[in-house]
Amino acid sequence: MEKFVHRLSFLISVALVYVFGAYTYLSFKGFVYENGEFVLVKKANAGFFDNLKQNDDVDEVPAPFAEAVQPHLALNLPQNFITGDDDAPLSIYEFSSLGCTHCADFHLNLLPKLKEKYIDTGKLKVAFVHFPLDKRSMQAAMLAECFNGQKRADFIKLVFSKQREWVLAAEPTNYLLGYAVKNGLTQNAAERCLKNDAIAKEIIFNRQEAIDKLSIQGTPAFLVKSDDKSEIIYGISNINELKGYLDKRLSDFSDEEEE
Repeated sequence: MEKFVHRLSFLISVALVYVFGAYTYLSFKGFVYENGEFVLVKKANAGFFDNLKQNDDVDEVPAPFAEAVQPHLALNLPQNFITGDDDAPLSIYEFSSLGCTHCADFHLNLLPKLKEKYIDTGKLKVAFVHFPLDKRSMQAAMLAECFNGQKRADFIKLVFSKQREWVLAAEPTNYLLGYAVKNGLTQNAAERCLKNDAIAKEIIFNRQEAIDKLSIQGTPAFLVKSDDKSEIIYGISNINELKGYLDKRLSDFSDEEEE
């Protein structure tokens, strides 16, 4: 009986340590414990989205901090846009890690708010550029690059929406492979994708170029580009700030056309 009590106490201690460790890890990653489960929340510890406002009716707001990029800087930017008209005058390159909670917040919650005014009207197109921060995110990025067109966009959205599931998993690869199969790949094709050196090298090359030429050190970051002007934004704190900034960029573009 005494041995049983000691054994039970040991198991309870281990369980408590695991739960506490998981809670601490997820809280750091932007999760909270609500109603018996971990939930991804909008607030980000890095501060990019700490002041996110839900009111989209504000007409005049200051533009977010944007740094000018050298006009003739040579960049090997991916051209596989996930949304928008190919002829849109303004492009956003979304540098993102699929395991980053701040990135998931932007992609799932903020990006759709740009759709009606900017994307559907042919003013803006968006390209997704992988900037993996860890091995898990690298695997997710490699699987995403095994899809083309809308399938690629769908997979990125699926992985972001399931983020808390695979980020916490002891074997995240199994979950990521499952998402790829659900999105249309065969199991064998998905497994081959994770062994594709060419895809891995391309992702690493683009990531390193973003570090070397754009000074990107974390995610999300955004390169806003037109034919004559490029600016980099390191995180976005407010959807209205982003809209105000885009309106100013598009206004400048229209003024130049009139001249």
